Amino acid sequence: MMATIRAAAIGDEDVLAKLNGFVQAPHLQRRPDHFKHTHLPELAAWYRSVLGKPTARIWIAEDHGTPVGYVLATFQRAPENPFVQARDWCEIDQIAVEPNHRKRGIARLLILTVIVNARGEGIHKIEATSWSFNEGTHEMLRRLGFAPKTVRFELESLG
Repeated sequence: MMATIRAAAIGDEDVLAKLNGFVQAPHLQRRPDHFKHTHLPELAAWYRSVLGKPTARIWIAEDHGTPVGYVLATFQRAPENPFVQARDWCEIDQIAVEPNHRKRGIARLLILTVIVNARGEGIHKIEATSWSFNEGTHEMLRRLGFAPKTVRFELESLG
């Protein structure tokens, strides 16, 4: 099975809200101190606002016309400052694939779509952030040539 990929547009917000559940649930399970239960109307409104932003791109994977996954990327620009050089990059912010469609190359195809589109816009640096417990995503990113860039630590308040 090879999924087809299409750009999301206004009107896809309900589809995106539903697909988000496949990524939100395990995050909520692993980090209930950070993530919260979501509500489809609230998510749909959020995705509608993102779809209207010129810096955001969302693609939906479909299997025979049925949405089974998506990727959300943002195109960023940071000016030079005393510490770092100016830079443009594409940030993969969210990726989700319906569980029954995993291990079929859909996430890989979604990320490759981001890479091709970023390069088409003259962006050659692509970054992705993933929670430390999301080892499957880490492995997939490594197989696609991504390498760790930063490590973020946390410390609970000592009281």
